[in-house]
Amino acid sequence: MAFSTYIARYFYVYAAAGGPLLVFVGLAQRIEGFWLYEVPAVVGNEVRGGRGWAPLVLAALARYLAPPLLGLAGAALIAAGNPWAVLLAVTFLSIPALLLARNALAFTIPLLVVLGLGAVLLNGSAEQQAFAAVFVVWFLLIAGTVQTFSIPAAKGSTEPLPRLTLIPGVVWRLLWVVVAIVALIVGAQLLLRPGYGIG
Repeated sequence: MAFSTYIARYFYVYAAAGGPLLVFVGLAQRIEGFWLYEVPAVVGNEVRGGRGWAPLVLAALARYLAPPLLGLAGAALIAAGNPWAVLLAVTFLSIPALLLARNALAFTIPLLVVLGLGAVLLNGSAEQQAFAAVFVVWFLLIAGTVQTFSIPAAKGSTEPLPRLTLIPGVVWRLLWVVVAIVALIVGAQLLLRPGYGIG
């Protein structure tokens, strides 16, 4: 159990790194690359790139908002009867991450995602694809929520936002906790209650 939790953290920090990467891509910002670090590291990932105040603030926000919000988006796709799209999106987004990886761990984790989910996409039955998509979504929702509660203990993990915005770190931590909990509740409703819709 402890080993699986240890391994799962690497996939969480990869998902968290995906937030800033998506922000920089969406804003057409230059990306220097990203790094994933061993589990004892404070944050676990580093993404370099972006210029200007707004891209840096949005990227810092996305680091902790990305896993639960991506999980919520995946739950909505599954509730709409399209788990295949979840696997396709995760696999497709992980391919360019291989090119942006700047250390061995940052290359290995997206490679495992591409190989694992790619195999399910190409060779899995509809039931296997649905199971894999639901597993990915639950992982993002639950891990995103659990990790937000550990942020206050992670010294320095919220430093960029208070420095860039002059808003205290405790406010950002509260925001991440609220978003993660809401995403978990709504995502669980989407997954567990057929016909449940947002709004």
